Amino acid sequence: MRDVFTLLTERVLRDSGGEPICAHVGDVQVCAIKSHPTYQVLRKTVRLGRSKSVASLRLWESVCTLAQESDHQEREKWLMILLDLLTPYFGAWSKELAWKWRYEVSDIRSAMVGGALEAWFSMASGMPSREILDTMMTHAFTSARGLVESGSSETCAASTEYLIADVAHEEDFTLLASSIIDVGSVLDPDADERIRGERTGALLQRMGAMDQAKTLHNKLRSGCRNETDTPSITPTQVGRSWVDGKNLYYRISDLLPQYISFSDAANIVGLSESQASRMARKASLPFRVLWIGNSRVVSVKSLMHILGIQDSIVHPDDVENGASYVGGE
Repeated sequence: MRDVFTLLTERVLRDSGGEPICAHVGDVQVCAIKSHPTYQVLRKTVRLGRSKSVASLRLWESVCTLAQESDHQEREKWLMILLDLLTPYFGAWSKELAWKWRYEVSDIRSAMVGGALEAWFSMASGMPSREILDTMMTHAFTSARGLVESGSSETCAASTEYLIADVAHEEDFTLLASSIIDVGSVLDPDADERIRGERTGALLQRMGAMDQAKTLHNKLRSGCRNETDTPSITPTQVGRSWVDGKNLYYRISDLLPQYISFSDAANIVGLSESQASRMARKASLPFRVLWIGNSRVVSVKSLMHILGIQDSIVHPDDVENGASYVGGE
């Protein structure tokens, strides 16, 4: 699922249009340096973490100046670039915080961007660029930690909304505000089941994974499934099965691989592979490791369990309805 980090990058990439970008003076045509990279290339060369390079700090200083002194439209553009250059250094930490506090990583990342923006708009005039960098990072981390420690699962991202306001108008996004339902207030089990399936389908459609889901659906409808793998149905689901003449329900985990690599599992919980290896030797790793030959793998279902991801039971019709709605069919 896309979060504010992804939206920032997409917006900057879309605005730059794949053309060369000048982070020195802002205009390729008047810059004394004749060779300029695209934003994709520029972003990969910037190092603003612990191992800051001189070139990266100089580029950061130029972007700060452009974000402060350009005209209004250009200031917004360079401020977005400024934020986007920081997000690679927030990624792993936000995942680790989300895992530790059982919090939505997207909310944490919104808080981090909000904190960085708050620092930007409140900083004193003439602050050195190196100090701006440290202040924005510190505020981002403080804001995220304050969010999870407050105990609330809801955040307000109003401070970043103006940066990505047009994202909601993308051509492939047809979800209307009137379609948003508080699932916690749905009392009818059958309606809750349908909403759950449609939400799953909508998410799969946005992720581009509906083809895989439809392959599974076709397999279920053709009866090519071991009955021992079929979820048991509740009395409220009997009607659906009577209409179909068979039990077509399945679990979300049926769409996922049974195992993923050790390094991928470590990344999901916000750890590097070396950190996870050390924890495994101390028996303090939160997930179990399985060996296949000389390779380590981790069960996807076990990861879902420790991350608090419910392995919901859904019906193919509901999943496809949700996907069709989001896809504008």
